[in-house]
Amino acid sequence: MLATIGVARAQEPQPPQSPPTQDAPVPSAAPGGATPAPGSEPPEAAPVPTNNAQAPAAPAPSSEQPAAVPPVPQAGPEPGPPNKKTKHRKDKNIAGAAAAETDEAKADTTDDVGGGRFAGDAFDDGGGYQLGQLNFRTLLQVQYRQTFANPSHSAIPGYAVREDVLVKDGDGYDLQRFFLRIGSDPVPQIGFNAILDFAKLSNPQNVLKQAYVTVRPAPKHVEVAAGVMKLPYSTMELDPIARFELSDLGSTDDLIKNLGFGGRDVGAELMVAPLPKPKLLSISLGAFAGHAKDEHASPAGALGGRLESKPFKGLRLGVDAVLMPTSNYYKEPFDTSKKDVVLLPTDPAYPREKRWASGKAISADVSFARGHFTFRTEGLLGDRIDVETRYDARTWWALWALMAYDVHAGWLRVTPVVRAEWLDSDRQHGTGGRRELSGGLAFPYKKHLRLLFDVRRTDVQAGTPVLDSPKPIPLVPYSDISNTRISVQLQAEI
Repeated sequence: MLATIGVARAQEPQPPQSPPTQDAPVPSAAPGGATPAPGSEPPEAAPVPTNNAQAPAAPAPSSEQPAAVPPVPQAGPEPGPPNKKTKHRKDKNIAGAAAAETDEAKADTTDDVGGGRFAGDAFDDGGGYQLGQLNFRTLLQVQYRQTFANPSHSAIPGYAVREDVLVKDGDGYDLQRFFLRIGSDPVPQIGFNAILDFAKLSNPQNVLKQAYVTVRPAPKHVEVAAGVMKLPYSTMELDPIARFELSDLGSTDDLIKNLGFGGRDVGAELMVAPLPKPKLLSISLGAFAGHAKDEHASPAGALGGRLESKPFKGLRLGVDAVLMPTSNYYKEPFDTSKKDVVLLPTDPAYPREKRWASGKAISADVSFARGHFTFRTEGLLGDRIDVETRYDARTWWALWALMAYDVHAGWLRVTPVVRAEWLDSDRQHGTGGRRELSGGLAFPYKKHLRLLFDVRRTDVQAGTPVLDSPKPIPLVPYSDISNTRISVQLQAEI
């Protein structure tokens, strides 16, 4: 009965108790009537009933006694339906930030020098499909081109028709490129890279674009390459073609490849990055065949070099030069083609003689890519070493600039681009000027597909010879014509 009363008393609200003192300790019973252990603090005393002088014993713990319940926090207001505008804004910000990070990483993929491929690779990173020690990557470009030009007004018989045909040469559907790159880096100190272009099977000499081996005594700091590779001249040839924003590189690129200053050649190249961070400074020096071959073979037919620095993220500065130290005349005694007959050979007994003069070309470039924005510009200057087709021209110069911006609008991504170029292929005379203005829209999809629309307007100075004259070489050059060119290109890469 006393235990029952104690339980009931314990459940009632209790007044605050003052702590026991040494003079008046309050005895309390241990659970189950046991005596507290010596030295232990006595439990808090229960209130003493008024009708009983003896303090009731504390109730013994049992399985039936309810356990202490932790305090329940007060529930706040129930959340309402999600705010669609806030959620959309948050998702949009996250997507935009992710896209910006992706673009910055993409723009900065070439910050480190080396990495298995010298400058001039068609792609900007490794990627591709790995099969054992071999890496495969492909690039396919299919396009349709249409050129609009006013009729030629040449007074020379037969020239008007030929010039009208030349300005539209290459129009229609065309498989522009079908690259297959095969690469391997079996060990960090050795690499191999080759690019084949199956779109040029009709001309077997142009199928092999690159094939070289790289030896890296100090990877990213000292590397040597030998084989077929790009001459270290002009970013138009050295930057990845898979990332070029338009369908055509322009007239200046055609000229430097015709002269032999740009494009691929056979030789060897040394790359040195002397600073702790390779991207801060890289120096490339190479010796190539150039126009010195066969009876005029020389280990230094063409000498090329490039200095490049990336002092800040997204910024690249470069300067390069190519030198053809000797003049080379080839008699071609076994050539019987009528197309190769030249107008004024040095020896009439060999009317198909090929002549290349000595000369040089230099260029300087600035590139900036950060976030969604891209800007590139380059100035070039050189000698006319094509004796047969220069028509008294001695030097040339060019300047071009390009701007592009990636626009993200939800699921849609589009890249508008504009480019301007000026080329003077004959600085000594009042002809040779070309002004090109290009604009385009590119629609990329998942980094593997791109649809490109571009328009290029070319205004040509009167009497300017065509850059790639058909053979046999005429006494009076064919003149280029001002024109407008529209292109649609589909690019796929793996």
